[in-house]
Amino acid sequence: MTVSSLPVIDFGAYLSSDSSAEERKAVAYAIDKACSQHGIFYLVNHGVPQELCDKVRALGRNFFQLSMEEKRKYGADSLVRGYWSNSDTSQTNQTHVETIVFHPPVHCYDNGLSPDADPASASARLPTAPDALGEQGSWPSEEFRALTEEYTNHILQLNKHVVDSIADSLELADASRNRLQKAVSYVGFNGYNVLAQTGVGKGEISLAAHADTGCLTFLNQDSDSVSLQIQDRDGMWHGVPPIPGAFVVNVGSAFNRLTGGRYIDVQHRVVHCSEKSRVCVVVFVTPPFDGCIDPLPEFVTASEDSISHTPKLYGDLHLEHEDVYNEVEVVALSNPATSHV
Repeated sequence: MTVSSLPVIDFGAYLSSDSSAEERKAVAYAIDKACSQHGIFYLVNHGVPQELCDKVRALGRNFFQLSMEEKRKYGADSLVRGYWSNSDTSQTNQTHVETIVFHPPVHCYDNGLSPDADPASASARLPTAPDALGEQGSWPSEEFRALTEEYTNHILQLNKHVVDSIADSLELADASRNRLQKAVSYVGFNGYNVLAQTGVGKGEISLAAHADTGCLTFLNQDSDSVSLQIQDRDGMWHGVPPIPGAFVVNVGSAFNRLTGGRYIDVQHRVVHCSEKSRVCVVVFVTPPFDGCIDPLPEFVTASEDSISHTPKLYGDLHLEHEDVYNEVEVVALSNPATSHV
């Protein structure tokens, strides 16, 4: 079953200086509605050059076509960084999904230091030093780094405009708007090989169900297969058909918390059964590691405001999610039937 009712939002009117206030407001309210009702939407006319979107996916495709021996050179002892494939944990040794992730260092934040690091030591904060997420990763080539960073910078600019539109629709105060605009990002390249129908019938999947941890996720994917699935409120799974030239944008758990539950951090997974392999590039936009993700004042009631508590930091949420997801992923891939939720 596929989704036919997800909103397709034309962001061109919000970006254009020729648009009226009413046109910009209509786009802003459409995004707010999509985030609060679905937690996911398509974004078209987003301003990121299509040629760049295609080039960065081709970069990932070329990397995944390397030998396994070569790809494993870019692995890292990390919760999130570096190269990984499910053949490292699968009992069948079949590679259904592989990924390489580039996450910036987080030991510039006190809660991002490696657990065994001395906070007073300058070496603990060196760019090459391990941090709370483990070892730092490495780039396959200078071209890979340059093109990925160019693409990510475009996504961060787009995110700034999307967040501005959300702040407009929610009528947020400047302090709340500024909290949302303090954003960092990391990028992942995912490669999916074809799942056999017999495996799917046994509950085998490509990527286990999860919600992202950050605020907004921007998905740039191949357009020739319906592989991404989202879960509705009744627990049913629905395919999300790609739209050429569109990003799929979804809400993460940090945004769910910041809006007091107004925005839905949608559960999603991947089941890839097409005849061709699938590549996607995912940019996760998150608060800083030491950023507070307690609800914005606009979403706090008077009774809640009077309760004293320790603020929840994004880094803590991220580490909690990585621990849980990695456990689920290993179980799902070593025993695929357990992942059919």
